[in-house]
Amino acid sequence: MLLYLTPEEAVTIVNAYGDLLDQLDRETQEQWKYRDRDQYKEEILTSPDPLSVVRNRHNAALLPYSKETIQEALVLLLAHPDVEEAMKSRLRVGLLTLDDFVEIHDQ
Repeated sequence: MLLYLTPEEAVTIVNAYGDLLDQLDRETQEQWKYRDRDQYKEEILTSPDPLSVVRNRHNAALLPYSKETIQEALVLLLAHPDVEEAMKSRLRVGLLTLDDFVEIHDQ
C-alpha cells in the first residue's frame, strides 16, 4: 500500500529509522566487545546456517514505522534529484538493512 509521502515526511521517517540503526549499532558493538572469539568461531563452524550467526536480526516491532513505510520513504529519497550521492549510498545501505528486521511472534 503506497502512502504517497512528501519528501519532508520521507526525511522524518528516514531520520527516525537512522536513529534506530545507530542505537542498534552501538548495542551490537558493545556486545561484540565481550564475545569470546573462539566460541564465536565454533558457533560459525558448527551452525547449520552460518550466515545467521553473523547477520544481525532484529524484531520488526522495534521499527519506528512499518517496514513498508520506511521502504517507501527510502525509495522516494533515492529517486529525489536533490539528494547528494553520498547520502544515496547511505540510503541504499538502509534499504538493505531493512531486511534484517523480521516479524517475531510470541509462541
